[in-house]
Amino acid sequence: MTAATLLVANAVPLVGVLAFGWGLHSLLVVYWVESAVVGTASVAKILRAEGEDDPTELPSMQFNDRSVGSFVGESNRRIATFFVSHYGVFWLVHGLFVGIFPLIFPRMAWTSPRVVAAAAVGLVAYHVVSYRVNFVGQGEFEHSGPVTRMVEPYRRVLVLHLTVIFGAFGVGALGSPVGALVVMVVVKTVLDFRGHWKEHDRARRRASGAVGEPE
Repeated sequence: MTAATLLVANAVPLVGVLAFGWGLHSLLVVYWVESAVVGTASVAKILRAEGEDDPTELPSMQFNDRSVGSFVGESNRRIATFFVSHYGVFWLVHGLFVGIFPLIFPRMAWTSPRVVAAAAVGLVAYHVVSYRVNFVGQGEFEHSGPVTRMVEPYRRVLVLHLTVIFGAFGVGALGSPVGALVVMVVVKTVLDFRGHWKEHDRARRRASGAVGEPE
């Protein structure tokens, strides 16, 4: 069910490009809004997480000169507060890039609020369904620690949106032809499904006690 909802959410920009003439800037704004939705959903998961974090299973990432493992043992609320400030900076920098992108390519059309609203409905629906069906309904919250949930969006969003950003330069340089926009949406969708599968596969393996197995 969640995979179907994710497909619908990603199909909205594709339909927008093919049927309604959405341009490159519209896609960039939509994907920026998606980052905010992912961050909001992650805060809800951090606060609800009831599992124990194992430092040996966490990635070797650094947040403000702190290792991810150093957060283990802190309260869910403190971890959520830190995540909001750290992820929020990432989101604002991403938004700055989106805002100046039309200045880099002056012929590019700016997006409209209606475009963003239409796409945001599908994105919010997917994350609400995923939270209710997977995280709560299938008991992922019982096996996920708050630090694990703090790291998860970086695993998924960084690769995804770096690909979108670099792809946007290529599409912009070509003059934003429809074919290039479609390719950009398809690549983003494939990466999104890959991130979706890996996130929930990790959760299933944690629940079965097989987190140590290689991916």
